[in-house]
Order: sequence, then structure tokens, then C-alpha cells
Amino acid sequence: MNVKNLFKTGFLILSMGLAVSCSEDDMETGEPDGQTYKTEVYLTDAPIDNAEVEAAFITVTGVKVNGKSIEGFEKTTVNVSSLQNGDTFLLGDLELESGTTSQISLILDNDTDVNGVAPGNYILTNSGEKIALVSTAGEIAVKDDVEIWENNENQIILDFDLRKSIVSTGEGNYEFVSDTQLSNSIRAVNSLDAGSITGTVSDFGTTQSESMLVFAYEKGTYTETEAQANAEGVLFANAVSSAKVQEANGDFELHFIEEGDYELHFISYADNNNGQLELQGEIEATSTTSIDLSDVSVEAGGNVELEIILIGLLGL
Repeated sequence: MNVKNLFKTGFLILSMGLAVSCSEDDMETGEPDGQTYKTEVYLTDAPIDNAEVEAAFITVTGVKVNGKSIEGFEKTTVNVSSLQNGDTFLLGDLELESGTTSQISLILDNDTDVNGVAPGNYILTNSGEKIALVSTAGEIAVKDDVEIWENNENQIILDFDLRKSIVSTGEGNYEFVSDTQLSNSIRAVNSLDAGSITGTVSDFGTTQSESMLVFAYEKGTYTETEAQANAEGVLFANAVSSAKVQEANGDFELHFIEEGDYELHFISYADNNNGQLELQGEIEATSTTSIDLSDVSVEAGGNVELEIILIGLLGL
């Protein structure tokens, strides 16, 4: 082999070594390859436990994921309270690299709605009164992160849980919770990682409950203190999600529940004659199937269907 060929061979071996080294470094650091995937962002809601509230509106001026804004986003006012039982509102879409998100932010306009009418965020009571809701931060950094998968079917669901986000400060007055609590109140999940729990309370009509909610908790996290208000005045603050049991047929639906193990708790409310719901207590319940309500396993893309029988009020 002459010197020229020897030099070429040596250079080729060196180049291959560098390529392998770079490839190994990429695998070790977990750096993304720059490929992006279409990701849609939606709003949904869990019900508010206050009979006086007819609707709750928020005005969104922007959405950011990993510091990247949805391009061309137009200011929009959404009746969040209408987005229950799996209903959603599309905020827009953006291109994201695969991996875990670093931050998701929702930007609200406190001043005016989409039509330029004040206020931007508000409660509408049964009497037709508008009560302004103000977020001091304006931009709400959602606590949760989600996983973006290597396909174009990613859907980030933002569950703007009104029950955790809004509290009553007195007769007829409402406000957003603190910015910290508000960040914790908005749950984020990729629909690709989530399933649902649906069911029917077969003997709902036999109870004295004027309203009933079902709460889903991560297995082993529920304690009796959940029925006591936290520092922000929020009951059942650590519930993952909640749903109203329909009086007409006893049906309930819990959607966008991240894959995992959960426990369900049924809570009874009564009208306190002031248009507000008053907590009565937990109702002992059981499933007519082999599924234990303290150990409900949810799989991504799946649905757990339950038939519930109520045993009696446990009280507070």
C-alpha cells in the first residue's frame, strides 16, 4: 500500500470513529434530532360545585409550549363551563419536538373580551350578573408537563378545572384563586396517554342528594381531610378530575384521565336555599362488577365502564 492510499484509509477510519462517537454522544445526552410533530392544544373543564354559577368565561390571548407561541393566534373568549364530559375547544396547533415539555403557558386578558367589552374573564350568575375574575399574573404557567410523541396526533388537553380555579369570597362574590393555586388547578395531559371512566349510578333517585359529584384520585392519595377547604378555600383540592352525576339518568363521565391507577369517591351536595351547594358528605358506593372503586386501572386509549350502587351517606 502506498503512502497516498494509507493516508486515505487512515482518514476514513478516523471519520468513522468520529461519526460513531457523535452518535453515542447524542444517545447519551438525549438531545432531540430537530424533527417536529404537529401538536394541537385544547381546553376542557371539570364542573364547578356552585349552583349559582350559570357560566364561566375566560379570554385567551395566547398559548405557549416550551416558550413557543401558537402562530397567528387570535384572541378568543371561551365559555369554559360548557366544556364538560369530554367536550373540548381547539385553541390552535404548533410544531414541537418529541420529548417532555418544559413549560406550558396560558395567557389571559383580564380587561376585555373578544368583542372589546369589559371584563375579559368573568362569572355569569343565574340572575344574569357579570362578576369579573382577575389573574394578577396574566400568563399562567401550568404545573404539569406532557410527553410529545413522534407522530402528528399529539393533543395537549388543558383542563381548566373551574372548581379549583374559582372560589366564593362571600355572598354573590367570586374570584380566581392565587396564581400559584391557579397554576396547579389547570391539568395538562396528552390525549395519547389518556383514557376515560364512564358509568351509571343506578339508584341515584333513591338518595336525598340534590347534586352529586364523582372525584377521581390517584390510588392511595385520598384522605378525609380532602373534604376540608385548603388555604385557598378549595375542597377536594388534590382530585385529578371530577364530574357531575346526571340527575336524569345517573350517568357520569371522566375524560382525559392519564394512564394509571385511581380511586373514585362520590360526594353528596344539597342546596342551602341561597342558590349555593352545601357539602353533605361522602356516599359509600360499590360497583356491580369485579372492579374495586379504590383500584380503577385506566389504560391509554381505553375506557373503564362502571355500574354503581349507592349504599349510604357516610357524612363528614
